[in-house]
Amino acid sequence: MQDFKSSPDESSRSANTPSQFDIIVVGSGAAGLYAALCLPAHLPVGLITKDTLKTGSSNWAQGGIAAAIDPSDSPELHLEDTQRAGVGLCDREAVTYLVENASAAIDSLVKMGVAFDRKGKKLAMTLEAAHSRPRVLHSADTTGRAIVDTLTGKVLERPNIQVLSHAVALSLWLNPATGHCQGISLLHQGQISWLRASAVILATGGGGQVFAQTTNPAVSTGDGVALAWRAGAIVRDLEFFQFHPTALTKPGAPRFLITEAVRGEGAHLVDHKGDRFAFNYHPSGELAPRDVVSRAIFSHLEKTSADPSHGNVYLDLQPIEPEQIRYRFPNIINVCQHWGIDIFKQPIPVAPAAHYWMGGVACDL
Repeated sequence: MQDFKSSPDESSRSANTPSQFDIIVVGSGAAGLYAALCLPAHLPVGLITKDTLKTGSSNWAQGGIAAAIDPSDSPELHLEDTQRAGVGLCDREAVTYLVENASAAIDSLVKMGVAFDRKGKKLAMTLEAAHSRPRVLHSADTTGRAIVDTLTGKVLERPNIQVLSHAVALSLWLNPATGHCQGISLLHQGQISWLRASAVILATGGGGQVFAQTTNPAVSTGDGVALAWRAGAIVRDLEFFQFHPTALTKPGAPRFLITEAVRGEGAHLVDHKGDRFAFNYHPSGELAPRDVVSRAIFSHLEKTSADPSHGNVYLDLQPIEPEQIRYRFPNIINVCQHWGIDIFKQPIPVAPAAHYWMGGVACDL
């Protein structure tokens, strides 16, 4: 394969692969889809996805999306909660930008047609760990799917956006004189070709597949970080990988995420004796920040299990009214039933699994 600074050989191009776009977006999750839709409609945009649309992590997201939109809430409180959960290690400028723009982003998604759950005419919000206010908007327990379905529909309506499926970005194509990115090299339809663009947006998602136990789909292999690093970009905080406390843990089953919203609605995290052990590690118990709860589970398993790497604790939904469970968590009901677990009668076996990569490519805000 040619070095990413080399001049391309156009003779290898597939007849179905274009040679140029104004903007290339690498990744077709919520971020990539939304980025493509935010670009001017007169610009030719190439949307690169290494599988098909709707196969990334965004489509798997369950619990919801946080924004301080309730009158009792504020971006300042959201900022404080985030800083506290990040134990002072957050990039305050980035967090400030996030919390101050979250409300406008939600408004944009609603106008596009995302069907968030409502309580009467108002958007319904639930509480999740480390939040001091109910600020998590949701669509049952398939919030990511609701967002991705809507954004995908909008993308497919836009004649200026061309989707290249089963296409793998191999490298960023740098101008040897200026060092600026001028496109990408791409593996598409069995051939390597070069796509020129005025700008390239990396929206490739996380890298959970570097871990043996992860909630991420098979496509989450950290491609964007590798592309940027090989091209000379600065990467940072790669060691910060969030482990979600409650992934389904059953022989033969994938590490299906049991959303934090289940605990927010009142479920108890218990051990094999039925004890709510998380309160031994933090005053907020099962609603402490995810890293705290994950460490609490592993520490408890070290004390009580012969093999903590394969042990589990349980998530007991008995404290939640059955009708609320049916309304909020239909997907979890179905998946657990598939694996022989009746969540109305028995607790769900869970353990931590790699979930979210906080590090990545350093960029300007």
